Amino acid sequence: MFPDPLEDVLNFFVTIGSPALAAYSLQITHLNTRWLNKAFLDLKYPNSNAISTVISAFQHVPIQVSPNPLLLSSLIVLPQNNGYWDYLLKGVEKTRRWSIPMVMNFVWVVFAILLTIIDSFHLRQTDDVGYAIVATWTYLLPLILGWLHVGSQPEPNHLRECLDAANRIAWVATNQKDRPVLAVDIAGQSTRAIEFVRGNVDTARKDELRTAPVFNYSRTFIWALKAQHLLSLARNAAAKADQRIPVDNSGGAVWVASDSGNVANENRLGTDEQVINYCTEDATPFEKVLGAPSPVIPPSPVSSRTPNTPIALLPFYDPRNIRRHSDTRWASGIWGRVVVAALLALGLQWGTVGAAVVIHYWKAPIGLGCRSLSFLAYGSAATLAFFLCLASSILTHISRPQHGPTYWLSWSQRCLNGWAVFCAFAGKILAVASGIGILVVCFFQSAGAFNNCYCSSMTFNNGFHDVIFLTINYVVGPSLVHVWIGGLVMAFSTSLLFGISIYLGTPPRR
Repeated sequence: MFPDPLEDVLNFFVTIGSPALAAYSLQITHLNTRWLNKAFLDLKYPNSNAISTVISAFQHVPIQVSPNPLLLSSLIVLPQNNGYWDYLLKGVEKTRRWSIPMVMNFVWVVFAILLTIIDSFHLRQTDDVGYAIVATWTYLLPLILGWLHVGSQPEPNHLRECLDAANRIAWVATNQKDRPVLAVDIAGQSTRAIEFVRGNVDTARKDELRTAPVFNYSRTFIWALKAQHLLSLARNAAAKADQRIPVDNSGGAVWVASDSGNVANENRLGTDEQVINYCTEDATPFEKVLGAPSPVIPPSPVSSRTPNTPIALLPFYDPRNIRRHSDTRWASGIWGRVVVAALLALGLQWGTVGAAVVIHYWKAPIGLGCRSLSFLAYGSAATLAFFLCLASSILTHISRPQHGPTYWLSWSQRCLNGWAVFCAFAGKILAVASGIGILVVCFFQSAGAFNNCYCSSMTFNNGFHDVIFLTINYVVGPSLVHVWIGGLVMAFSTSLLFGISIYLGTPPRR
């Protein structure tokens, strides 16, 4: 990992060096949020709305979910954990607020557009009017407003601090129904159901630790599996609640009705074994891929226990029974969301950068000259960087190591791991180079460096033009003013459509 200053520089250049990658990270985050909110919308179980909102926000940070079947089940079922979800919900709601960097980026783009329009009234048509630059940077507007709607961390460690604080008030069921314990009070075991990824990871997964919004793409596939796993547990609990089955259904226990129509707290209490069974039906993709085993719960003589007997967690699983092979590695519907997000991201990039190419293509000399070819090269490099980074996220997920008594990779996974590292490195290097290149191009165009004899008379597809003829008959073909207007309309309409796809595509929450 880079130190924070270098990390910020990397994030900046990757974002401007590949608008498609930045737009893809935003769009896939939005589509995943939409999918999860819609899936939880019909679940009539306490904290359903909070769970979907919180897990959606965790797309911004690298999290790991414990394979211990009791920890997540306790978070979902026990009424004592209402405070856990309420605390996290208040924390993630702060991700949808304006921040100073976001305000400054928005103001900078709007101010640059206004200055360009004002400046164009005082320039000759033969001068380099900056409408192509405006068109190129228009993609920042939907990105800024989109992250405000979808959410992003207001401070670098905001979500991690919220999750750490919430884990200190998380309760876990024990082998006595009415005596759950705080997870932090249990010694000698990993007691965090959801936690921030800490420590070192293998090289292929380094980008998953980066919390800048542009790197959300790297966590897409593993996050979807974790979210689907939690969704499956919540669905099982909600289905049993719909059938009026309490968690403790032993000894003739009956369902306690509630005047408010919600599930009464008495129906959500049970032993550790009952809590696990209440949320368990079949193995989910997360359990199959990451090796979470079926619970192995030995008989517990609860009836013989005395009030002074210490409470301890049961041995939830036997590591020797961990599954190592599975045909299921992808969450349901993830590929459809990836394709849609990629198409919309490429559309935004080429709708804005392409507008700059069009503006300069029709400026005399008509053709691919120095200016138009510079913007075309930027768009091409940004697209290649996007596909390399997308490929790295796919290869990283396919080559994800299996966890069990040992941490291992097969030979084929090692090969895929190597390709994932190469694609990630090449994609980021190309994006940084592309970002530096577009800044240099914009600076030189604003400084009039392209107003020389070579660039004013040469196109790479039509050769040299007569400079005297171009000076006398500057506008060849469509009126240059119409080209400027058309290019700006193309850029702004593309950005508007991308923004609409973010704001109109979110289902209502209860």
